[in-house]
Amino acid sequence: MRPAIQLLLITAIALFPDRAQAQTAYSIDVGAITAFEDAAVQIGFRAAPSVANKAGPDILFATFPDALIHGFMLFTLDVDATYGAPLGQQFTLYPRFGGSILAGGGGSSGGGGAAFGYNVGVGLLGRATPTLGARIDYTHHTYVGGGGTLPVSSISIGFVWMH
Repeated sequence: MRPAIQLLLITAIALFPDRAQAQTAYSIDVGAITAFEDAAVQIGFRAAPSVANKAGPDILFATFPDALIHGFMLFTLDVDATYGAPLGQQFTLYPRFGGSILAGGGGSSGGGGAAFGYNVGVGLLGRATPTLGARIDYTHHTYVGGGGTLPVSSISIGFVWMH
């Protein structure tokens, strides 16, 4: 098994026991991702902690509608460790870091591939009620594959419900 995949699994397994004690925030995120001075729309689903002063996993699974329109299936998965820093009663800041996978295939060639990498980011969760809120996130990825690196940045906003 690749070292990057092992690191992602070990991190997730180590953090999941703490998750049972904390509330989880689920969100549908919409944003923009940039690479090579081009931008694309990103739509994703995030599961992350919603309690301040606790660590936990932050997991994002996203796709890109522009790629789907052109016949490509392109997905990204981020598995991060995060910690909630309170900024008052309604706002919590979540700095995070972890591993990333960018995978896809399709188009006229029908082939596919994947690139592994790492990411750092920060999210801000604002609560409107005890169970509803909004979240804004910035993430910088560095993917490694094909003999080089690909720096990618994204910003997104999400509708959040907490359980």
